[in-house]
Amino acid sequence: MRYVTPTRSAHRAAPAGGLSLPIRLPARGQHRRRSRRHLRREPLTTHLFTRGLAGLIVLGIVVMLGVLIVADDRRRPAQLASAEVDARIATREVDPAPLRADEVFPAGITAFGVTRSDLTADCTLAAGGALRTTLQRYGCSQAVRAALTVPYADYRITAGMLNLPDTTSAMAVGDQVRYLVETGDGSFAEMSGAATGPGTPVLWRTRGHYVMYCVITGPSGELVAPDAPQVAQLAHDILDTHLHDTVLIRRAS
Repeated sequence: MRYVTPTRSAHRAAPAGGLSLPIRLPARGQHRRRSRRHLRREPLTTHLFTRGLAGLIVLGIVVMLGVLIVADDRRRPAQLASAEVDARIATREVDPAPLRADEVFPAGITAFGVTRSDLTADCTLAAGGALRTTLQRYGCSQAVRAALTVPYADYRITAGMLNLPDTTSAMAVGDQVRYLVETGDGSFAEMSGAATGPGTPVLWRTRGHYVMYCVITGPSGELVAPDAPQVAQLAHDILDTHLHDTVLIRRAS
């Protein structure tokens, strides 16, 4: 009788009872197919991640472009409004209503006090020296003036607005004011009619067919340093905020 000796692998697979259980080995090539499916999952995950990242980048670009377009659209109305203001006060023909004293310096202004105001068709009363001739030559038809006080400085202030025929004339007067003030040959006068001396802070702006100005002296008429911090504040409050932003922009609206 022949006996068969079991192999080592069969010994290992036999349980404690000594019975040998069948061992099912994977078919040839099955392990390879699983490995291939596992390998195929990794490139798919990477592909999905790459597509998602690309989508986020595209979304970011679209959002950025949208923000830029909205910002540009918000700037355009402001630019159009500024051009429209210039057009509406460019000449007396398109802006024929004469200035009124209560329009330029109304009662109840909170930024400064108005102690006296007047309106005159003789623009030379608002000027001294060669500036009188300049205002006559360029056809100034009105001068609205006021004596002002401010809470933050003890100054004697005269401010006013001049009505010229058109933008070109107003700009020409502004250029002449600069030249005459620098040479000492002319300037705007105080409300009292007193001429201003050399070095007196004289500030002015032009917009449309109007010239806005401001003359600043000490409480007794003494000279004020042009670089004094209150001078810049006065220019902002009187010329830029009140005469320009409030009076002229409202007139153009």
